[in-house]
Amino acid sequence: MNNEMKTPVLQIRHLDKTLGNRRILKDVSFETYSGEVFGFLGPNGAGKTTTIKIAVGLLMLDEGDIRIAGYDLKRQFEQAMALVGGIVENPEFYGYLSGYENLKLYARVHEGVTEERIREVVHLVGLDLRIGEKVSKYSLGMRQRLGVAQAILHRPRLLVLDEPTNGLDPAGTKALRDIIRRLAHEEGISVLVSSHLMSEMEMMCDRVGIITDGVLQSVKSIEEMVSATAPDSVTYLLHVNDALLAKTLIGAVPEDCLRVADDRTLEVTVPAEGAEETLADVNASLVKNGVRLYTVVHRENRRLEDVFIELTKGGDQIG
Repeated sequence: MNNEMKTPVLQIRHLDKTLGNRRILKDVSFETYSGEVFGFLGPNGAGKTTTIKIAVGLLMLDEGDIRIAGYDLKRQFEQAMALVGGIVENPEFYGYLSGYENLKLYARVHEGVTEERIREVVHLVGLDLRIGEKVSKYSLGMRQRLGVAQAILHRPRLLVLDEPTNGLDPAGTKALRDIIRRLAHEEGISVLVSSHLMSEMEMMCDRVGIITDGVLQSVKSIEEMVSATAPDSVTYLLHVNDALLAKTLIGAVPEDCLRVADDRTLEVTVPAEGAEETLADVNASLVKNGVRLYTVVHRENRRLEDVFIELTKGGDQIG
């Protein structure tokens, strides 16, 4: 996605916030775009929930500007908020009513929400078969999906979700992740989501911003975030018929960069620059000397979690 050619849905500029004697946010600036899932990460107390609460109108901003689809949050609050849907705390429903009846009640808050739209969002979140049941019978995952349905009833441009997968089992987490990605990539909604589950954010998000101690450290795509802090070396696992023999035959790599993992697996670590050419020389040498080479696997050492830990060293626990 070429963000340079698009107009931001959420635009945050030089955001500052002080609560009591503590400065929670310090000159925070970033943008989100239609059709993307933007992940907002940070340790406990870093300022991510405060930022989210300001963006959805639950907290007043002290300094800075926020625009939602061009509307200024200070001067055009109602117009801006009309374009926002969100779940900041756990969604609340009337348990004695059905999911459908809850959506009907909420639809009255917004003009123009038709029966057809209610059926459409129910289908989007995969509750077609259970929407007529009382919410008191819903699992946590179903309640979260109903919360998303409620949040998008009025066709918001911006969907804000704070820790949406908290407490969900793996199946519920995957179902919600798929819904969030579909809402962004197929429905064109700009989704801002916070979570402490790094593996989920890596699978869910197109771009991420990492905040520590009220300062936004970095905003990049997942790929850019991981590669920007990539190590100087890469490791390959070579599956061979004789790992000990293979180690003695490799001259292109220093001996301390070779490790026999087991009888048939040799670990080879080479400089990242020119790694493919070095690996080609290693493979050629082994084959030439009669070693049977079955597979070569690039061991992925870098994950979003690694980058997060590096950028938040010295911070509080992840949250």
